[in-house]
This record gives sequence, C-alpha cells and structure tokens, in this order.
Amino acid sequence: MKIDFLRKKINDSFVNFFENKNIAFGYTEKNFNLHDLSIYFNHSDLIELEQIHSNIIFQSSQVEYGNKGDGIILDQKNKIAIIKTADCIPLFFWDDIYSYGGIIHIGWRGLYKEIELNLIELLKNKSIKRGNLNFFFGPSIEKDCYEVDQNIYTKFKDKKYRNKIFFANKKERYLMDIKRGISYSLKKSGIIDEKITYSKICTFCDKRFPSYRRDRETNLRIYNFLILK
Repeated sequence: MKIDFLRKKINDSFVNFFENKNIAFGYTEKNFNLHDLSIYFNHSDLIELEQIHSNIIFQSSQVEYGNKGDGIILDQKNKIAIIKTADCIPLFFWDDIYSYGGIIHIGWRGLYKEIELNLIELLKNKSIKRGNLNFFFGPSIEKDCYEVDQNIYTKFKDKKYRNKIFFANKKERYLMDIKRGISYSLKKSGIIDEKITYSKICTFCDKRFPSYRRDRETNLRIYNFLILK
C-alpha cells in the first residue's frame, strides 16, 4: 500500500495523517494536544500507556488506566492507539485486511529488549501471517544525530546485528542506527522488505517536532496515533 501523508492544521498545530476507509494513522507536530486529536476523531476513545522503555505490549481491550508498557495492539474498532515520542521510533503496524493494527515505542532499550520480536510473536498467536504484516517507521532521530557511549555498544555484544548498527565516530563514542536494527530484526523474523516503509524525518534536525536530545529533556511529545475503522 502506498502511503501518502496529508498535513492538516487544527487550531495552531499540525497533524500528518494517512487515511482510507479502513484505517487512519499519523503523527503530530509541536504544540499539539490530545484534546484536538480527540475532536478530529469525533471523541473516539484514546488508549494510552505509561511508557517505560520496556518490551511490554497490551491489547487495547486489556488496557486500564495506569498500565505500564510500550506497545498497543488494537483488537477493537474505532479506538485510537496513542504512543508518545520525542526521538524514539514509533513503529506503526497493520495486517493486509485491517483486522489488527497498532503502534510500539522503540528506543535503544526497547530494541535491546526485543519488543519488535515480542510483537511478531503476539501477532503470530493471532494467526496473522508474517507476509501479511505492514510496518511504517514514524519520525525519529536518525543515525547521524544519535551518538551513544561505549556502554551501550558493549550492551549489544550478543546481538548478531551489532556491527550493522553501530559506527565509531570518536574514542569510545558511536553513532547508533536503531531503525536499521529494528528492520534487520523484522526481516530475519519473516517480514517482507517491501512492506516496510519509513518517514525519513529526523526529529533532531526538523524543528517542527520535539526532540529530547536537541531540546534538552523537553516535556513536549509527538502524539503518534492509529485507528481501525
């Protein structure tokens, strides 16, 4: 499916979204709030988690106030999965017939804990064939802007893809390509390359979006959303 995003102004902020008769998903820019998003979707239920950089994923029908985790699988129609980011990767997913969809939040901790493989296993248990799964990487910090230290490089020593995602740039410092690590992991688990697409927006470089690194611990977030109709 070709993904063409539209940019719509709501009050003084912007939301970027793809929409057809079965699904709508996208992400917001700076100064956007959940109230505006709820209005846009006619006050449909917003489903959120307390995000903790884990590999924990909930089905939407199981989510209760205060649940801690980093992924939502929608098993209900007309509910909106919400994942907040400010440099980490929002990974959107859905199957070809739109029976399931959702978003997971992945930073280096989530990649290390293999949240993407946990997602694949959970969807497998729902009898969804891996060849029928689609993925979209939302705006996140890109490799050239994401410097990490020796400790993180060492932590990934048992990951087969380590040397594919770390690039030494100075003494005991590396550039890390989290997106490439996730892609490698997805493809090795049977996801078709042509069903993975990317936003190509770097949150550190593009000041339309909040960046935890650029803005030094900002409280602003991108609201990434997905709804099955």
